[in-house]
Amino acid sequence: MFLGRVSRTVLLGALAISLLLVHHSAAEPAPERVTLTGWLSCTTCFEPGACKAQTRWSCTLSRVAQGASFVLVVNDKHYVLAGMENELSKAAAENSVTITGDLTGYKIAVTNVEIPPKKHRER
Repeated sequence: MFLGRVSRTVLLGALAISLLLVHHSAAEPAPERVTLTGWLSCTTCFEPGACKAQTRWSCTLSRVAQGASFVLVVNDKHYVLAGMENELSKAAAENSVTITGDLTGYKIAVTNVEIPPKKHRER
Protein backbone atom coordinates (compact mmCIF):
# COMPACT_ATOMS: atom_id res chain seq x y z
CA MET A 1 0.00 0.00 0.00
CA PHE A 2 2.83 2.41 0.92
CA LEU A 3 4.62 1.71 -2.38
CA GLY A 4 1.39 2.35 -4.24
CA ARG A 5 1.12 5.83 -2.67
CA VAL A 6 4.77 6.61 -3.41
CA SER A 7 4.42 5.51 -7.03
CA ARG A 8 1.24 7.55 -7.40
CA THR A 9 2.94 10.61 -5.83
CA VAL A 10 5.96 10.27 -8.10
CA LEU A 11 3.72 9.86 -11.14
CA LEU A 12 1.61 12.90 -10.24
CA GLY A 13 4.77 14.95 -9.59
CA ALA A 14 6.23 13.98 -12.96
CA LEU A 15 2.94 14.84 -14.65
CA ALA A 16 2.83 18.26 -12.95
CA ILE A 17 6.41 19.02 -14.02
CA SER A 18 5.63 17.94 -17.60
CA LEU A 19 2.59 20.22 -17.70
CA LEU A 20 4.65 23.14 -16.41
CA LEU A 21 7.30 22.58 -19.08
CA VAL A 22 4.71 22.36 -21.84
CA HIS A 23 2.98 25.51 -20.56
CA HIS A 24 6.33 27.35 -20.31
CA SER A 25 7.40 26.48 -23.85
CA ALA A 26 3.98 27.37 -25.22
CA ALA A 27 4.06 30.73 -23.40
CA GLU A 28 7.22 31.88 -25.20
CA PRO A 29 6.28 33.69 -28.40
CA ALA A 30 7.95 32.70 -31.63
CA PRO A 31 10.51 35.25 -32.86
CA GLU A 32 9.20 37.74 -35.39
CA ARG A 33 11.42 39.15 -38.17
CA VAL A 34 11.41 42.95 -37.87
CA THR A 35 13.14 45.94 -39.43
CA LEU A 36 13.17 49.01 -37.17
CA THR A 37 14.80 52.43 -37.47
CA GLY A 38 15.94 54.45 -34.49
CA TRP A 39 19.14 55.42 -32.68
CA LEU A 40 21.53 53.38 -30.56
CA SER A 41 22.29 53.61 -26.87
CA CYS A 42 23.02 51.01 -24.20
CA THR A 43 21.23 49.44 -21.26
CA THR A 44 22.95 51.66 -18.68
CA CYS A 45 22.85 55.04 -20.46
CA PHE A 46 19.21 55.48 -19.44
CA GLU A 47 20.19 55.68 -15.77
CA PRO A 48 20.15 59.26 -14.45
CA GLY A 49 23.58 60.87 -14.72
CA ALA A 50 25.14 57.85 -16.41
CA CYS A 51 26.75 59.78 -19.27
CA LYS A 52 27.93 63.03 -17.70
CA ALA A 53 30.61 64.89 -19.65
CA GLN A 54 30.57 62.34 -22.51
CA THR A 55 28.94 62.16 -25.88
CA ARG A 56 26.20 59.57 -26.32
CA TRP A 57 28.52 57.65 -28.64
CA SER A 58 31.52 57.52 -26.30
CA CYS A 59 29.36 56.68 -23.29
CA THR A 60 27.57 53.90 -25.17
CA LEU A 61 30.81 52.31 -26.39
CA SER A 62 32.39 52.60 -22.95
CA ARG A 63 29.41 50.99 -21.21
CA VAL A 64 29.13 48.20 -23.80
CA ALA A 65 32.84 47.45 -23.30
CA GLN A 66 32.03 47.09 -19.58
CA GLY A 67 29.26 44.56 -20.24
CA ALA A 68 26.14 46.58 -21.08
CA SER A 69 24.09 45.67 -24.15
CA PHE A 70 23.29 47.86 -27.13
CA VAL A 71 19.74 49.22 -27.19
CA LEU A 72 17.78 50.44 -30.21
CA VAL A 73 15.56 53.39 -29.27
CA VAL A 74 12.48 53.77 -31.48
CA ASN A 75 10.22 56.60 -30.30
CA ASP A 76 9.34 55.60 -26.71
CA LYS A 77 10.33 51.92 -27.04
CA HIS A 78 13.71 50.34 -26.27
CA TYR A 79 14.88 47.04 -27.77
CA VAL A 80 17.89 45.18 -26.35
CA LEU A 81 20.15 44.02 -29.20
CA ALA A 82 22.29 40.89 -29.43
CA GLY A 83 24.79 40.04 -32.15
CA MET A 84 26.78 42.03 -34.73
CA GLU A 85 28.48 44.12 -32.01
CA ASN A 86 31.22 45.41 -34.37
CA GLU A 87 28.64 46.82 -36.78
CA LEU A 88 26.59 48.23 -33.89
CA SER A 89 29.71 49.96 -32.51
CA LYS A 90 30.20 51.73 -35.84
CA ALA A 91 26.52 52.64 -36.09
CA ALA A 92 26.34 53.99 -32.53
CA ALA A 93 27.79 57.33 -33.69
CA GLU A 94 24.93 57.88 -36.13
CA ASN A 95 21.63 59.62 -35.42
CA SER A 96 19.71 56.99 -37.36
CA VAL A 97 20.24 53.28 -37.89
CA THR A 98 18.04 50.53 -39.29
CA ILE A 99 18.19 47.15 -37.57
CA THR A 100 16.82 43.90 -38.94
CA GLY A 101 16.54 40.85 -36.75
CA ASP A 102 14.39 38.39 -34.87
CA LEU A 103 12.28 40.05 -32.17
CA THR A 104 11.24 38.14 -29.05
CA GLY A 105 9.59 40.38 -26.48
CA TYR A 106 11.88 43.42 -26.40
CA LYS A 107 15.04 41.60 -27.49
CA ILE A 108 16.30 41.54 -31.07
CA ALA A 109 18.79 38.99 -32.40
CA VAL A 110 20.41 41.27 -34.99
CA THR A 111 20.91 39.96 -38.52
CA ASN A 112 21.59 43.27 -40.33
CA VAL A 113 22.71 46.80 -39.43
CA GLU A 114 22.17 49.55 -41.98
CA ILE A 115 23.22 53.17 -41.71
CA PRO A 116 21.20 55.37 -44.07
CA PRO A 117 23.42 57.29 -46.51
CA LYS A 118 24.01 60.90 -45.56
CA LYS A 119 22.22 63.37 -47.76
CA HIS A 120 24.45 65.83 -49.59
CA ARG A 121 23.38 69.43 -49.61
CA GLU A 122 22.82 71.00 -52.97
CA ARG A 123 24.68 74.25 -53.56
